[in-house]
Amino acid sequence: MTHILVIDDEPDVAEYLAETLELNDWQTGIAYNGVDGVLKVLDGGWNAVVMDVRMPKLDGINALKIMKRVAPDLSVVIFTGQAGQGDMFEATQSGAFTCLMKPVSIEKLLSVLEQALANSGEASMPILDSSVSIT
Repeated sequence: MTHILVIDDEPDVAEYLAETLELNDWQTGIAYNGVDGVLKVLDGGWNAVVMDVRMPKLDGINALKIMKRVAPDLSVVIFTGQAGQGDMFEATQSGAFTCLMKPVSIEKLLSVLEQALANSGEASMPILDSSVSIT
């Protein structure tokens, strides 16, 4: 079973994403800030992370850097509605699989996650649902 950690400081967004991923046959966990996300990654067992950039305590870029040090093969997808090109460049240079700008359709997110998991040898075939988007 594929396990995906969703990290976002907006509970509604994090819970919505986790529920949507579960409907598409993936197991999920949630963290509401970068520190808690890093601690969950340290516990292990995650195939991928979907994470916002702008969060309290520890932003997504710095959380990504720590995650890649402790779990270099972990696939991390960054999404944001506020980051500039510099943040997105830094995220990819720091090891993010990709960066997505909000709003992003669930279909696009699932497709990107599928590609990220395939790159790490953990491919999965979720059912794509394009009727909703992350805003």
